[in-house]
Amino acid sequence: DLSHDDENTITVTTIPETGVPFKDVSESSWYYDSVLYAYRRSLMNGMSDTTFEPDGTTTRAQLVTILWRLEGSPMPETVPAFTDLDQSWYRDAVAWAAQSGIVKGITAEKFAPDAKITRQDMATMLYRYAGECGFDLTERADITSFPDAGDVSSYAADAVSWANAVGLINGNRKKDGKVYIDPKSNATRAQVAAILMRFCENVAE
Repeated sequence: DLSHDDENTITVTTIPETGVPFKDVSESSWYYDSVLYAYRRSLMNGMSDTTFEPDGTTTRAQLVTILWRLEGSPMPETVPAFTDLDQSWYRDAVAWAAQSGIVKGITAEKFAPDAKITRQDMATMLYRYAGECGFDLTERADITSFPDAGDVSSYAADAVSWANAVGLINGNRKKDGKVYIDPKSNATRAQVAAILMRFCENVAE
């Protein structure tokens, strides 16, 4: 249960529950606290009753639905022109996100709900959502220190810089010892849970 207060913060009501029921999320894993956070607040569910699939990828529809839940699952006022919204579980979420300017289609008629979300697109959605909520978007980080900074698409540059500045998206250390921003890599479910928790704690409070 989530709502906005008068000071542009998000109030998250925790569901009383101990631990997670997922066999593939151990308490020793780096993402345990993040998965627990997202699960207890009904922002992310498992892929089954007993599995979370932390290394699984996240689709555009799934991320939009998470943000929709974060907003309190509001009913959309308009119906988008997308013709590929085949599943009922994400239609209201996509419609709300489209009318709020948080997402756009890959074309005027196609949303591509099953397409895997990249790290830079996740940053872009969060950036637009934060703006819709009235949060401060002025912080920027110099991401040129990342070897792959040039791989960030122009449309996502401000969002990625902001997300790095506020601690949402950090780099990934590779085998060569260097830290990469990985803008076009697919975001895993564990990464989404971690970034979601950081957003609620670093940006929304």
